[in-house]
Amino acid sequence: MVDVTTHRRNLTIGVLSPVVGGFYFGKILAGISRGLRTGGHRVVAFQTYPADLDREEFPDRPPPRQVVGLDAMDGVIVVTSAVEHDVLRGLDRSGKPLVVISETVDDLGAPVVTPDNAGGVRAAVEHLLRHGHERIGFLGNPRQHDLVERHAAYETALRAHGIEPRPEWIYQTRDNQEAAGAAAGRAALQEGLDTTATVAGTDRNAVGFLRSLADAGLVLPRDQALIGFDHSDGGARSRPRLSSVDPHHDRVGELAAELLLARIHGEQAGPGQHLAEATLVCRESCGCVDSTRTDLLVDGKPTSAEVAEDDTAMARLDAVARAVLDDSVVLRARRGAGSTGSTGSGESAVGGWVRAVVGTMTDAAGGGTLPAPQFYRALADRTAVLRPVPEALELLVPAVRALEAELLVGIKRRGPAGSIGAVVGVGVGATRVRPQGRSRALGDVTTEILVALAKGCTHALLVRSGNLERAMVDQYELDLELMHADSASLRHLDWLPRGQVGPAAIALWSPPGDGPGGDVLKVVGVRGGLAAQRLVGHSFPAAQFPPRALLSTDALSFVIPVAFDASDWGHLVIGGPVDTRATSAREKYNHWAAMLAVALDQEDHLAALRAQRTELEEAALRERRLAEEISVSEERYALASVAAYDATWDWDVATGTVYYSPSWRAMLGLPADDLKAADPEEWLDRVHPEDLQAVQVALAVQLGGVGGKLDLEHRLLAADGRYLRVHCRAVTVSDGAGCPTRIVGVLTDCSDERRENASRAECGPSHGLSVVRPPVGQAQPPPRRGGASVTRGTSAPGAG
Repeated sequence: MVDVTTHRRNLTIGVLSPVVGGFYFGKILAGISRGLRTGGHRVVAFQTYPADLDREEFPDRPPPRQVVGLDAMDGVIVVTSAVEHDVLRGLDRSGKPLVVISETVDDLGAPVVTPDNAGGVRAAVEHLLRHGHERIGFLGNPRQHDLVERHAAYETALRAHGIEPRPEWIYQTRDNQEAAGAAAGRAALQEGLDTTATVAGTDRNAVGFLRSLADAGLVLPRDQALIGFDHSDGGARSRPRLSSVDPHHDRVGELAAELLLARIHGEQAGPGQHLAEATLVCRESCGCVDSTRTDLLVDGKPTSAEVAEDDTAMARLDAVARAVLDDSVVLRARRGAGSTGSTGSGESAVGGWVRAVVGTMTDAAGGGTLPAPQFYRALADRTAVLRPVPEALELLVPAVRALEAELLVGIKRRGPAGSIGAVVGVGVGATRVRPQGRSRALGDVTTEILVALAKGCTHALLVRSGNLERAMVDQYELDLELMHADSASLRHLDWLPRGQVGPAAIALWSPPGDGPGGDVLKVVGVRGGLAAQRLVGHSFPAAQFPPRALLSTDALSFVIPVAFDASDWGHLVIGGPVDTRATSAREKYNHWAAMLAVALDQEDHLAALRAQRTELEEAALRERRLAEEISVSEERYALASVAAYDATWDWDVATGTVYYSPSWRAMLGLPADDLKAADPEEWLDRVHPEDLQAVQVALAVQLGGVGGKLDLEHRLLAADGRYLRVHCRAVTVSDGAGCPTRIVGVLTDCSDERRENASRAECGPSHGLSVVRPPVGQAQPPPRRGGASVTRGTSAPGAG
């Protein structure tokens, strides 16, 4: 074992995990943290899956996204399918110390740590065989590494007892969740359910499978015995309660941490598979009536087999205590430099608890000695600190009663209880107390111990209930804060619950919108010390994020993607405890990151709507001003037309209609209500045949977007049959793309007697059409055949 305190340098270790909470991933993280933080090392858990996971389905492979922080880590632990295999191979080749948990890749040089999948499943199969079952099925996802090992162990165990597994006994699931187990159960029922017992690869699969069979009217374990794998709280809550193999995921994490430190310090930790021990916990679903049997398995063999010749009640109590109590809290609280994980005397925390119980009961049996009242309070407190599992009390009570019965046998024999007395060292004067007094003392002590255990186990459940209630309050407050937060408060982390005391930071992809393919993360908000506050506004390459100043010094640090659906804003960094009890992966930090992503999405949409509203308001203002200007211009133009006796027209190119002013119609002697007056042919059909081609060419040039003004003289047929000599001037109006939208012009009657003298010089001789004379200084254009003359220029509209 590597002594984490012998190397002075504090390391930063990264853990890449699909999610960062729950009975599986959370316990692994807790074990890793426990194995590293005792040496003063920082642990950073990177969640590689998005926060908006489907609650009923868990993807087999990670989404394609950049893995951050690798350059900032001194070593890396990869948990199951956290990264693609190509990324895993790249890490292995990079030379950075690496350990993998429950995932295998060809030609991988890093150690792989797994629970004792083979031993746990073998014990489960053999347990069902002892119950008389032979048609035993297997339920699980065939694509995950641990499940592949468990399925292989299932087949090996059956063949070892002369039973050949049948294909119809295999119930495949699409993932490890309850919905998949329920779907497999319904499919098995449709096929006839040929088995009498089933070993499930995961507890969640088993719970779904159990419910589907119960919904169909089957009674478990009478119609189908069932054993799961994970020892989750969800299995303990099912009815009947689920028997399960406890792989001790936290011990898997501890072993991975130990191997990683060995690799970092140059010690031997070669490739290959490294196993952690497992425990079979039997409840009602397998057919056990008393539901009190537990075996600690090392390489698939119960440790009780090692002490078969000395199977005492004390050994039984020790095995049960190690199955239902947790060393980690006391180890974390009491371990000192150079210790080996004990309470200070080379003994584990649970071992000390067992010694206190056995010693007190043996003292009462041997000499009638009663402990001080504070002993029972201390025992209750110590039991609560050891975080007993939900069924701890019902397993501990029979074990304590068995120890009491064994000690009573010793009293009746007028001596200490054999090997137990030898272990604890009963005094020589113990026999001076009469047997009746010692029996009475033992009964009193046993009762008080059971009461203390009940208080300790109950207190642990109450503490957890209080934690859940506090978490619900935090979630409620956080959701409300995020719903009302603006852009600044979102980035300044004002929405965090008041109960969150650890450091926190938010870093967004820079520039905004780069998403997970970006290379830079910019710190936009920090809650923490002065050193962390100074990082606001600083940017870091994704591979070097987060910097050490943002990491917690006294707790695990989590880096969660702030992503939801199609959006990916960046990462939330937060320090705090890890959730090890949730049945689903939806722990609170995952929820916080998902809700933050939704809030940022909403703020982004609101900002876009505000910008759009501003643009629309500005456009409306421009339109209103333009309308006012046009209205004024139209009034002025109308007055000018009337004063100049000009006939105006307006051709809407898009609709193909022409507006002819009353003066235009009056000039040709047409009625004001002529329906044909909106048709361009009304004008073109009246053009003299000799002038028509020139008019059409001039209009085509304008419609082609050449620009400039149109200046044209031609003859136009009046209503009385006469041809009037007219002077047509027009300008073309185009849109933003340069396409003509309108042609606006005016016709001047050059034959009007009132203007004849004034226009004779301009219009030329009275027969045919004359040529428009250019301004002084310009060349005279050549005369045109047919009497028509066209002049085009680029002068401003209205210039004539």
